[in-house]
Amino acid sequence: MSDSQRPMWPMVWPWQDGQGKTLHWRDALQSRRFSIAYLSLIGVFYAIFGLVSSSCSTSSSVIICDFVFRPYNLFEAPHIFVVSLFTSIWFHNSSDHILLIVVVIVIFLQSAEVRIGTKKAMIAMFSVQCMAAIFMTFYLYTGDYLYPEDGWYDYGIRGRNYMGGSVGLFGVVGVLFSQIERPFAGALFYSGFEYWNAHIYGGASMYVVLGHVTAFTMGFILGQYWLRLENKQSLTDELN
Repeated sequence: MSDSQRPMWPMVWPWQDGQGKTLHWRDALQSRRFSIAYLSLIGVFYAIFGLVSSSCSTSSSVIICDFVFRPYNLFEAPHIFVVSLFTSIWFHNSSDHILLIVVVIVIFLQSAEVRIGTKKAMIAMFSVQCMAAIFMTFYLYTGDYLYPEDGWYDYGIRGRNYMGGSVGLFGVVGVLFSQIERPFAGALFYSGFEYWNAHIYGGASMYVVLGHVTAFTMGFILGQYWLRLENKQSLTDELN
């Protein structure tokens, strides 16, 4: 994608291609197969288990408690830590949480899948989900080591669990906004949303907000890297 081909704004309607052309419904579904699969699967898990209690106190929560992400498992149960990086994205603990996920899928994930392709959308989501979770785990452990009297870090490590795919999804959003005509305007737009989410609406704790911001930043850097590779390849093709 050359600089002249960058879209001014990244989102596209679910029935359109990247140029705004209306697609046949089969082509629209084919171009968004990852988005549809992810949305369908979280819907199935929601229908089976409902909203999962953060404290794992309900009968349905107990079944999947080992599948949610807990930072302390990095040292206490590394195998569970690794598995939970991929399983925690399927479960949700509140109606607001699952609504946010659905909105991000319908508006941003399917747009990214059209803009950058299914393979890159999947790579961005799962790689950023893992990297951001590992980064936040070390951040919390480092803070707990340096400031043991501050219970905020200890609670983030041992006092709560994390679930839902918002971290990976905001990594995809970072990729998406990195490739528009004015990428830093997109980053500013995202910053405004996260401020609203944390301080005005109050829908996310600071643990989650930090995870989101970390994921968006990683996705933004990844998107810029991909864009430079594409520009380099285009230049090579022109010279040949």
